Amino acid sequence: MSSQMMSSQTLALLAEVGRVMFVIYFIVMGSSHLVNFTEHSALLRRKGVPLPVAATGLTVVMMVGGGLLVLFDWHRTIGAALLAGIIFPAPFFLHHFWNETDSYSRLSEFAHFIKDISLAGAALFLMTLP
Repeated sequence: MSSQMMSSQTLALLAEVGRVMFVIYFIVMGSSHLVNFTEHSALLRRKGVPLPVAATGLTVVMMVGGGLLVLFDWHRTIGAALLAGIIFPAPFFLHHFWNETDSYSRLSEFAHFIKDISLAGAALFLMTLP
């Protein structure tokens, strides 16, 4: 169905619902990193992320802050840039599917890797909208 066939009200509703659905992941996961700060920092340390405590704090700020900026459509471009900036590098540090020997673990890590790349792409796309 083309956008010419949809009413402007329908398009506006889809945009609002899509924006909420997009940021839920970042706000929930960022909040989880805050609530489980010690555990998340330990995970980052095991994965070899430099400065894992600082990285965890930065992750919380970028995910929750960026998510809220996009959610409330206030400085949306900055919010989307924060989200892309945190989610794009994450899979290269965290989801090394190529190192997994178990087929299920390899598939699971690959799914997370692709999800993060896709979310980064969506954030970049969001930055282009008027």
